[in-house]
Amino acid sequence: MEVSHNGQEFEVTPMRFNARGTSRGRDLSQHVAEDVPRRLRPTASTRRQRVTQRVEDVPQLPEDVPQLAEDVPHASDGSPERTRAVDGAESDRVASDGTAADDEGFPDGPRDPSVLIGFADDVTHNIWSGHKQPDLKLVSHGRKVDKFGRPAVEIEGMIAATELDPLIRCYVITTDPGLISAFVEKWHRETSSFHLPVGEVTITLDDVSSLLHIPITGVLHSFEPLATSDAVALLTELLEVTPDEATTETRQAGGPHVQLSWLLDTHQSRCWARQWVAAARTYLLHLVGCTLFANKSATHVHVVHLQTFRDLGQVGAFSWGAAALVHLYDQLNEASQAPTRQMAGYISLLQCWIYEHFPSVHRSVVDDGYAKASPRACRWLTGKAQMTRIKGAPYRARIDALTVTDVCWMPYAEHRGVRGYDLISSYTGQVRWGPIIVYLRPERVVRQMGYIQTVPSPSVRDSLTGTDIDDRWVHFSDHVAPTGELCVVPGQVAPDYMEWYFQISHPFVTPTEDTAEPRPAPPPPTHDDDFVEPPVAEVPVASDPPTHSVVDCTACVRMGRIAEHLERVINLRMVTAGTDLYDIMDLCLRIARDDDPDDSLRPR
Repeated sequence: MEVSHNGQEFEVTPMRFNARGTSRGRDLSQHVAEDVPRRLRPTASTRRQRVTQRVEDVPQLPEDVPQLAEDVPHASDGSPERTRAVDGAESDRVASDGTAADDEGFPDGPRDPSVLIGFADDVTHNIWSGHKQPDLKLVSHGRKVDKFGRPAVEIEGMIAATELDPLIRCYVITTDPGLISAFVEKWHRETSSFHLPVGEVTITLDDVSSLLHIPITGVLHSFEPLATSDAVALLTELLEVTPDEATTETRQAGGPHVQLSWLLDTHQSRCWARQWVAAARTYLLHLVGCTLFANKSATHVHVVHLQTFRDLGQVGAFSWGAAALVHLYDQLNEASQAPTRQMAGYISLLQCWIYEHFPSVHRSVVDDGYAKASPRACRWLTGKAQMTRIKGAPYRARIDALTVTDVCWMPYAEHRGVRGYDLISSYTGQVRWGPIIVYLRPERVVRQMGYIQTVPSPSVRDSLTGTDIDDRWVHFSDHVAPTGELCVVPGQVAPDYMEWYFQISHPFVTPTEDTAEPRPAPPPPTHDDDFVEPPVAEVPVASDPPTHSVVDCTACVRMGRIAEHLERVINLRMVTAGTDLYDIMDLCLRIARDDDPDDSLRPR
């Protein structure tokens, strides 16, 4: 099926699944909601067509009610900022760039346009071309979650059984639009990853599991778009409100939505009436509307999510982590396009992921009272007091200056006793959230799993049915990313990776000052003589062979091999610094290297 999104065309195979994740045996292309525009494949010709987007059949809303069309997957928000109308000169210029990208690449990268086929429309190209790009407007509901508070004692067990209760604590009080915008500028939908000077990185299922402690295995989340009349019936049945109350609320919301404030009032009413199951459903709908599935309205949540809470005993069987990641990827795909001015999704997840992996970009503050058994997203203090003290170079410049040692490739080592690595985090292929389909491509970021990054195989655009996607997900162990050799040092890449990467990517956003010379690529870590991630002390490697090697070459080779193995043990943290064993191995290594045993370890 071909459907449209943001004026571009993509080939998407929709699907329909029941609550247990089994296919009903038909293609959703036979049932597409009227309020969900179709996506078409992006081509050079479509990039030349700069026309204003229109949202068909969207109800006229009161002035104080925000536009809600974006809450329906793939629907335009209809805001003026999202239009693609440009004057003739700009249209011709972009069309020319787009054609050049299709045929010859871009002078400043990517020189090989076969991977980033939509680069002409990306915000990175827009900024590099000299256009100003304001920070994105972000929607975050941390304060609303805090105001709603913990569930009542009578429903606390029901909420915990859904495995969604960690979300009650996983929120950012104050978002950082500059930080989020700087990373969104690096996102590319074709690879489902951020393109940085050090290579590709992305948010994985393992990140979601470690940061949020919600299930990443289970049934893929599925739903179909609701008509307003269906939403009224669902509210009446599951929240036990009257038909008049449900009709009034959906009419005020302008469609199959309800206000978050209305859910708060309804929850209190259900508690007073001791209608505990309805109270639990109301609490959960408010919770996911403020976190996993936050939309651009900033005040409303789609009633379609209520379907998932019909049987509270089955809620924990869903892969909520996959659903959250699909929704966030879809929002990143949209936000990385030049005309976009607002971003929805679980911003707290993205911001905490940046905190974990890029400590040199943002001087985040760790809560001294953090309990190690809690989700990692709870580690960070994000009040205004902490945010206002952060100073330094603009975020774009910080990201463009990143080196491999600035990235924390595997930040959850100390958390593995609480949340282990699940093999499903290595799943590669399509996943979906309702009618939205995105690609997970962990083979492009195996450094985040501790493996040496090699040039990945060309991306395949699958055309799978719903049954195929569900079957692949159930048998995920047959579809995991190839890994290869373990890293000797964090962030290690194959010798040809960086050269290939700089051909297919455009990893810098800000041009160098008044020069046509390309910015040099950072030297890649290709073997254990380069570096390890700080703050671990490391053993230096002599760049020149010892003088006695010319006399006894065989002994030199043997000693060199011994030294390499000793150094590997130390750099892989198999021994703890400061222990007797560490000191003995350090001494042996220095003797093997013919270094002065009295020298202290020097970090490289």
